[in-house]
Amino acid sequence: MVETDILIVGGGPAGATLAKYLSDAGVENILIQRNLTYKKPCGGGIRLDAFDEFGIDKNLIKKYVKDILFVHKSTKVNLDISKTPIAIVDRVEFDISLRQKALESGTALYEAVFVDLRVFDDFVISTIKKDGKYIEIKSNYVVASDGVNSKLRKLINGDMVDANLTKYYDLKSFKCDVCEFHVGKDIADKYYAWVFPHTIGANIGTLATKRSYIDNFTLSLNIKQTPKILGFKIPNFKNNIFYKNRVFFVGDSASQVLPFTYEGIYYAMSSAKILSNIIANKKEPTEYEKEWNKKYLTKFNTLLKLQNIFLKNDFMIKIMMKLFQNNYIREQIVKLWLGKREVKIDFRFFIRVLKRVF
Repeated sequence: MVETDILIVGGGPAGATLAKYLSDAGVENILIQRNLTYKKPCGGGIRLDAFDEFGIDKNLIKKYVKDILFVHKSTKVNLDISKTPIAIVDRVEFDISLRQKALESGTALYEAVFVDLRVFDDFVISTIKKDGKYIEIKSNYVVASDGVNSKLRKLINGDMVDANLTKYYDLKSFKCDVCEFHVGKDIADKYYAWVFPHTIGANIGTLATKRSYIDNFTLSLNIKQTPKILGFKIPNFKNNIFYKNRVFFVGDSASQVLPFTYEGIYYAMSSAKILSNIIANKKEPTEYEKEWNKKYLTKFNTLLKLQNIFLKNDFMIKIMMKLFQNNYIREQIVKLWLGKREVKIDFRFFIRVLKRVF
């Protein structure tokens, strides 16, 4: 049996970031990742300030996105984000780099599969499979950073992450330098469809689940090719879980994905940083949820309300596009999304907005 303070299951941005911060604080930990060269289906976009905040090598950046284009039928509105640009990374290279940083700080990294666990009053015994052999690991706590299909969440909480099975494809021949968000009931239902610049070409898809939505979107982009349609799950900000039975949850497994934009990488890493402070300072496990709520709950709830209001139907989408044409509104949206600003959504908020626009 192997013993450690913390066992981290899942070596993506959340797990790797947590492992590094714990090792830096002198907390012994083991990080396991099923496949060390796994490529997650992802646009690879992360806000630029994350690189300084988490000490990430900026040489990993493949492209910079300085404009966001919102599109509804023939109406287009551009959001200038040049002051807070988005960086595009290759997810395989990015995740490997984060794990390497954890390894250099003292984390034990295993390419292994999590099998099962037994929870006791003061510790947890987990079973993993490494190189064809079963190994038991005794730890004080386990951290579930095993993504949207979290096995730990199913074992501990008896449920799965609430998520959308999106449709997407990569098109290397499609030129794209801006992030495009396309809205409308025919292509995205109550969500959005996207065209995101990739390391080569573009990643194109829709959060709406039916095949007809991606077909309609492809037609609207005048794409003549018939690329292979792929799918992956994106969590909804719903039924959050932070801690239960000596298991912490972080990133996608905890449903920590920003509503409306469905940004996950930054918030997975930031949540891991919050959790590392809780563990390293031996605070009560329930403090993790309190600290996260203090920092992000208002922002997440605000974006969720805006999504439910403005993406409800095409009439509300037209109002949203009208609002976006106002310079002040565009500035506030960028601050809310990519900055530190918090906005309380109530009756007075809408009165102020309507005065600005009309």
